Amino acid sequence: MNTQIFFAINHLAGQWVWLDKLGVFFAEYLIYLFAVMVVLLWFKRDLRKHVYLAIVSAIVSRLIIVEVLKRLVNHPRPYEIVPGIHQILTDSEHGMSFPSGHAVILFSLAFAFYGTRYFWPAVILATLGSVSRVFVGVHFPLDILASVVIALLTVWLIKRLFKNKLLR
Repeated sequence: MNTQIFFAINHLAGQWVWLDKLGVFFAEYLIYLFAVMVVLLWFKRDLRKHVYLAIVSAIVSRLIIVEVLKRLVNHPRPYEIVPGIHQILTDSEHGMSFPSGHAVILFSLAFAFYGTRYFWPAVILATLGSVSRVFVGVHFPLDILASVVIALLTVWLIKRLFKNKLLR
């Protein structure tokens, strides 16, 4: 089923040049714009606790949890094992597809803004950026799904651990 969903998304690639360019933009560069947006939200006093939660959650989920899982699982990337894919982008790492570092950062940043008016737009952007990683051929859907779960649990846990300090 993972491969079937992968093909359903990835076979949209290579059909239209504009869609391929948009897919590459979302897959590779959206993460930087997202990070800048989060930093700019720091200037809104009432959102600072969310910004801190977003940054800490993104760092913990990506640099600790995802990095450990990538090395333990070492699952190959789609373009390494699936014939006939539309490979628009190549990641610098071979193997280590599971889970997605990009997706966990995007969703950690988004989930940290739960309860604000920025939550749903951030979730939509995180979803676009993450599905684009499948579209361009560097991740399987389960890589993304695992990253969403990791991000959600990390944000929840950090918020609980630092509840008194974050809510001031």
